Amino acid sequence: MPFRSLLALLVILSACTVQSSVSSHYLTAEKLWTEKNYRAAVSEFDHVVKESPNTPIGLQALWRASMTRDLFLGESEEALKGFEAILERAGSSELAPQAQIQMGEIYFTKLARYPKAIEHYEKLLQAGKFSEEEQARFLHRIGRSRFLLGQIRSAIEVFEQAAKKHPTSAMTPKIKLDLANSWYALGDGDKSSYGKALRIYGEVAESTQNTNPRLYAEAVFGEAATLEELDELEKAHERFKSIANHYPAPNVVRIRMVRVSERMAKKRK
Repeated sequence: MPFRSLLALLVILSACTVQSSVSSHYLTAEKLWTEKNYRAAVSEFDHVVKESPNTPIGLQALWRASMTRDLFLGESEEALKGFEAILERAGSSELAPQAQIQMGEIYFTKLARYPKAIEHYEKLLQAGKFSEEEQARFLHRIGRSRFLLGQIRSAIEVFEQAAKKHPTSAMTPKIKLDLANSWYALGDGDKSSYGKALRIYGEVAESTQNTNPRLYAEAVFGEAATLEELDELEKAHERFKSIANHYPAPNVVRIRMVRVSERMAKKRK
């Protein structure tokens, strides 16, 4: 056999061997993952990425490793690097938008890097590649990030924009609840803010009473807290009482009811 033909055959056989090794490691990784041996699974996924970084199976392994690190191993920083690598290697693949969404989750939920989360979500909105529901969620995250950074008025602007732009989104009741919470947070310095908060809490309570018990209870709690601040103690006590057995933290409601009752007793003297 001529030397060139022999060399070509060896290259083909070598490629087949590498591909067989990659497939074997990927299948092993999936088996380990199914057995909940996440650390060992990630090691196998990493081997696939190293051996075949820019192939479909390599990108899928990088995705699986990054998701596993984030969701099961608490390695959000490493997961973030993995998602960034997916964007660098295959920014036009179907995995790219999913990677971008997961990066936002990490910035906001896992690492609490709110300035970075704002920057990231604003870029995703500018890209215009995501569904209306996803855009509503991105805006909500931007508003929440600004709220958690103490930028309350800026948060209000974002929540109002989100509610106006996506009035039928499944996110809208949550967006309005956080809008009400933001107006409530301004109440100490601007008493008129309580009136705005009370109106929006009422809207959320009405729209979620029969569809979302948790949001309904949170909205009623907000109503009651606002009424207490406005010194409408009887109404506040009534609203607290209405959710005493339904609020996620019932002891909090009971403590507030006791406090309101004590204030009511003092006013009667």
